[in-house]
Amino acid sequence: MASDLFPVFMKNLQLLSVTATDRVLVAVSGGPDSVALLHLLWRFNPRNIGVFHLNHGFRDAASKDARFVQDYAEKLGVPAQIEAYDITGFLSSSGESKQQGARKIRYQLLRNFAEVNGYHRIALGHHGDDQAETVLMRMLRGAGLHGLGGIPPQRGPFIRPLLNVYKKEILQYCNDFEIPYVVDESNFEPVYLRNKIRQELLPLLAEEYNPEIVAQLVQLSDLAREDELELQKRAEETAGKHLKWRRGQVLFPRKVFAELSIAMQRRVLRALLQIYRGNLLQIGFNHIETWRQRLSEGSSFRLSLPQVWVSANVEYIFVGDFVAKEWSPMTLTLPGQVRAGHFTIKAEIAPRDELAPSENSEDFDLDMLELPLKVRSRQEGDRIKPFGGVGSKKVKDLLIDMHIPADQRDFLPLICDQEDILWIPTVRRSSKGAISKSTVRVLRLSWE
Repeated sequence: MASDLFPVFMKNLQLLSVTATDRVLVAVSGGPDSVALLHLLWRFNPRNIGVFHLNHGFRDAASKDARFVQDYAEKLGVPAQIEAYDITGFLSSSGESKQQGARKIRYQLLRNFAEVNGYHRIALGHHGDDQAETVLMRMLRGAGLHGLGGIPPQRGPFIRPLLNVYKKEILQYCNDFEIPYVVDESNFEPVYLRNKIRQELLPLLAEEYNPEIVAQLVQLSDLAREDELELQKRAEETAGKHLKWRRGQVLFPRKVFAELSIAMQRRVLRALLQIYRGNLLQIGFNHIETWRQRLSEGSSFRLSLPQVWVSANVEYIFVGDFVAKEWSPMTLTLPGQVRAGHFTIKAEIAPRDELAPSENSEDFDLDMLELPLKVRSRQEGDRIKPFGGVGSKKVKDLLIDMHIPADQRDFLPLICDQEDILWIPTVRRSSKGAISKSTVRVLRLSWE
């Protein structure tokens, strides 16, 4: 049969790594897309699928739709879970839009039911026309490469096996296999942007500019998504290679960041937030760009983003709030290491030129220092001779100039010899003990 979508569908399942042993929960609204998806999965493996339907209560026909889904699932011999939820009540407290709130509740209920009942995958009926509408809608809103990637074929347990199938093909499939479905009249209301794009803009573009506009937009989403995945992979690798966790914060070297392209800078910042928060909820382009531009200015700062503080000094980018950890002064043996709060301070000794370059470290001429070394917190009247500067500077003033938050200053380790402060990790080193041509023994101090 020419309109049989099953061969394409089977190929899509293979690409999504769905096997006959996977238990699949199908989200079924009753419309042609989700019912066709159910029918195709039923043909694939009727014993390992289940149906989930949520009655939003938005429409007068909602109860009728729920009965239709229940009856059709029974006809196929597939178990169905029909749930109702007071989404209107939820929206009144959350302040979200009707579409956003309904989507959030639907996805959460689907995930909860799947986990409790042992379903490995959750199948959704999004198709190629949905993808084209999404891409066009995001273009109108000024989306970047990530947004132009559109709806992903897979995210977590959710899969979309019909993304490369078009609406007319789905309707033809339902007609040829005599598959019943219901029609949601709200899909034709021009009050929603997506509906206006579907009913007005896309038909205009197809008629006046490109009859293949839907297919071209789907192709654009595929290309954008593939490119974005590669760039994001590189950004995550860069973040993972250079970041450190200290004092409850994520730290990333500012020098490394400055050497990245602007495109990679944005993605690395997103990766750092993802690592720290576990998600990017409420984080938009403007948040990332404001943060990136502040970093490009080269100064220290502190900035509030949704659900997280970010900051920077001359050396590091910080993500998250500082968590204090008390500690007492101690002697640093050579070689050796000590734990000072959230810092591990390590000392190594080697002949000159035998130590490879390293991040998070400073090298000193050992013979220029007065031993033993001490690691302590700051004291009233402390001064340091900043490397590259003239004279000495109060540590208090240095920390203020570097925009180190007040609640962090007393917990930073100061590494000192018997006379001077040598180094304040993440802040500044002293000019004392600078490596020169006459240096024989090198002391490398590093922190983790």
